Amino acid sequence: MRHPQLYEWYSAEDVRAFLDPQSEVQRLCDDQWLVSSTSAACLTNIGEPPKNSHFENASTFCWVAERLYHASDATSAHFLPAQVISSSKNNPPIHLFVRPLQAEKYLYAGQLQPCGRMEMPGKRSHGMAFFALNPALPSAVWERLGGLRFGNLDFAELDRALDRLRQPMTAEERFSVLQQLVNYWHGPIRPEDGMSDAEIGSSMPLPLPLRWWYRWAGKRTEIMSGQNILLVPRDYEHRYRMLGLKDGRLLFYVENQGVYQWSTLPHGDDPPVFGRWERKGRWAREKITLSEHLILMCLFEAVFCHANYGASIAWLEEERLDEIVKNIPPLAIRPWRWLGLRFFVGQGAFVCAGENRNPKKKYHPGEKRYYSVWVGAKTEYPLQFLKPFLDDKWEYIAI
Repeated sequence: MRHPQLYEWYSAEDVRAFLDPQSEVQRLCDDQWLVSSTSAACLTNIGEPPKNSHFENASTFCWVAERLYHASDATSAHFLPAQVISSSKNNPPIHLFVRPLQAEKYLYAGQLQPCGRMEMPGKRSHGMAFFALNPALPSAVWERLGGLRFGNLDFAELDRALDRLRQPMTAEERFSVLQQLVNYWHGPIRPEDGMSDAEIGSSMPLPLPLRWWYRWAGKRTEIMSGQNILLVPRDYEHRYRMLGLKDGRLLFYVENQGVYQWSTLPHGDDPPVFGRWERKGRWAREKITLSEHLILMCLFEAVFCHANYGASIAWLEEERLDEIVKNIPPLAIRPWRWLGLRFFVGQGAFVCAGENRNPKKKYHPGEKRYYSVWVGAKTEYPLQFLKPFLDDKWEYIAI
C-alpha cells in the first residue's frame, strides 16, 4: 500500500487506489474493511460511543460493528476480518481512515496495530475491536473530527485550588476544591446529577462527606468509579456495589478485583479512612480523612479512565521518577497505603506513582526502588516535558 499523508482527507476511491493493484482485495463489513495480502484499510464513520466507532483515547481506536457481520471463521471474533486480529500469523499493515457522520471524505488518522482486545456482540453493540494507533491523534485533529470536547482547560485555577490543601481546611472547604477538580475534568454538575434523599435512603448511616457527594453528583458514577469502585447506597441489581457495614465500619470503596478495600466510620463530619488487603485482616488507618480521600479518588479515576493523553510504565527507577516530577508539585494529601500511591499535579499534568514492593518488606541500604507510574492530561500540550524520558520500556504512550 502506498502511504497516504497523515491528517489529509481522501475519498473512498482514493483509499482503494492506495491498495496494492497486484493483490486481490476483499471488501468486508459493508466495505468498512479492505484487506489484501499486503495491506489493510479501515474506512469508517465515527460518532458517540458505544454505538459508533470512536477514539477511546489518543492512541486507542475502537471499531464498532454497525450490524451483525460474519467477516471470518474466527470463533472468538467472527465480526472482524481475521487478518487484523493479533493472533493471525501474517498481519498486513492496517491503515485507518475515519470521517464524522454525514461527511463525504475520510481523514487518514495513522496506522493500527492488530487488534488485541475486543468485546463480543451483546447488549451494548454488535461487537467492538480495540486497536493501538500510531502516532497518537493530535487534539486539534480530534476536535476537528468532532470527537473531543476540551471543556475547561484552565489548569491555573485548579492549581491554585489544590495548592490551598497545604493549609488547614475544613471538610466543606475541601468539598469546594473537589468541585473545581470535578468541573475541570468532567464539566459542570447539573442538579439532576445528584441523588435525592429518597434515592439515598435512610437505612444506612452516612458521614457528611459521602452524603454530600451523593447529593451533589452521586448519579455521575463515572467520576469516582472505573478502575476502582465507589459503592452506592442502593443498587439491588448489583448488590456487590452497595455500601455495607463491616466490623462497625462503613465499606465504601474497593479496588476493582477486591485486592484492597477502604472503609470509614458511619458517622461524623470528616471521619478517618481505613484500608485492608484481600478482604481480610485488620483495618489499618490511612492517615487521611474522608474528604481528602474523595479528592484522591477523583484524581485517580481521572488519570486512569478519563485522560485522553498520557503514558504509563510498570517499572521505573526512583531516580528517574524524581526527575519526571521535579517541576510538578506533590499533592498536599498523604499517600494511599494501597501501592503507596502518591499524586503530583501541576500545569495540566497529573501523575500517580505507586511503589513496586511488598508492603511488609523493609529496604536494605542502597537497594534500588522501582515504581509503577501513570501520567495523564486532557490534551498533549502539558505532557511535552515527558518526551525526553520516554523509551521502549513504557507500555503506553499517547502524547
